[in-house]
Amino acid sequence: MSTPVFSNDMSKPMSHEDMLRQLEFAALGLESTEDDDLGNQFIIFQLNNTETESTLLETSQVDPKIEGSDAEPDIQLNMEMIAFHIGQNEGIPDDTRATMRLVIGKDENSRDKYFDTAFWTVAAGLQLYNQATGKAAESKDLKADFTKAFGKRPIEIPGGLARMTFEVIKHREPAWWQRVFGFLQSGTGRTLTSVIGFPAITNTAIGLVDELLNKLNEDMTGVLFKSRPLTLALSKQAKNDFSGGNPRIKVGCLSPGFCVIARGRDYGLLNTADAYFYTAYGKLVPSSVSMEDLLAGKYNDPFANCTYAVFKIGMRGTKLNPDFQYS
Repeated sequence: MSTPVFSNDMSKPMSHEDMLRQLEFAALGLESTEDDDLGNQFIIFQLNNTETESTLLETSQVDPKIEGSDAEPDIQLNMEMIAFHIGQNEGIPDDTRATMRLVIGKDENSRDKYFDTAFWTVAAGLQLYNQATGKAAESKDLKADFTKAFGKRPIEIPGGLARMTFEVIKHREPAWWQRVFGFLQSGTGRTLTSVIGFPAITNTAIGLVDELLNKLNEDMTGVLFKSRPLTLALSKQAKNDFSGGNPRIKVGCLSPGFCVIARGRDYGLLNTADAYFYTAYGKLVPSSVSMEDLLAGKYNDPFANCTYAVFKIGMRGTKLNPDFQYS
């Protein structure tokens, strides 16, 4: 991806132009997104479906529900963002907006040899400040059904081994932003999230989509979240194919259900608090909080400074036809 990334290691050789850009990003307060800096990167976690274990499962702890087979080696996947919670310490002035992008496709190590590697990418505009209420947007109001962006087509993962990246750029509102994302601004039609999708595009096409985010360079206000590309098995067959049965290969996996995308450094906090997700309020809440305190807002929220997104993911096994042509 061509979205700017900067390094904390000033000892590495770099051009004069890159050095100026690095110093500019540091002055803006942009966070490091070095490949080895997991603490500041967004990472996807599975929300546990039991109450007796930790809140979140790191993906290598997930046992895929879908078996996968020669008859159904591929996966069809749908994703819906249920809520996006902005940490209080991120700073949300009234002209702050965010552009989020999710890219998912077949990993190059997939067993599939029939389909070219294609990526499904969705860009979402998020209004982090709600002009109607005069305060920061609530988590439950920042949501989006990505299937609509893809024309109701499921995301296709040949071979069941996926590659995913996720990024959010916070910025001021450039003049073209509202036009690109087509927000509804009046009456009951007001929305805080608008989404556009690009189904099954190539690396070359992704380069063209990058130009959208490159336009934000001059409008950045100080925060950039980014994940490294994550290789994720969506079936037991894909997991076993990739690991070759070696127990020391910890394969990241996902199953149908709910997932949380958060910074790596917040994983321990979310687990220690034994959190539950309340869909009505779009919030993760510790189990120790009583219903009375929750509804009255009289509790010290340990996640107040955590930025996280909650997704609902649906999957099913299938066998894709490489000769089928969409019309």
